[in-house]
Amino acid sequence: TGHNLDDEAATLFGNVMTWDTDYLGRQRPVLEKESGFVKKAKPLIRVAERETAAYAVLAGIEYEIEECPMAAGNTINRTKAWLAELESQAPGTKARFLLGFFDRAAEHFAESDRVVLSDCSRCGQPTISELCAFCRLSDLTRGSR
Repeated sequence: TGHNLDDEAATLFGNVMTWDTDYLGRQRPVLEKESGFVKKAKPLIRVAERETAAYAVLAGIEYEIEECPMAAGNTINRTKAWLAELESQAPGTKARFLLGFFDRAAEHFAESDRVVLSDCSRCGQPTISELCAFCRLSDLTRGSR
């Protein structure tokens, strides 16, 4: 996936603030294949969003600069801004936080049988609820709930 250091550190921060142990158990650089999901790797987790953008500019790669309009005011963007402020005051904070979690704490939240996946009642994709996130978002964008 394209998740970078900023994305992962903000997600980790949010999950720690709410002590969402199921999500903490799944936050890692490689997610193994399981019940309907393909193996996923996050090769950019050590690279800051700004570094990725700089590389794209230098390499002449076009990329989307605008944030998703659906993301306006969401928690992850506020969390990213808070972490960016910390990073400006103490460079390396995001990397120490994320990589420290992987090195020292992730194993304590390792997945167990806590998360039970079933098939989405509409599309059949794996989900932890009756409808998968895609189907729920589709309903919201169409105005049906």
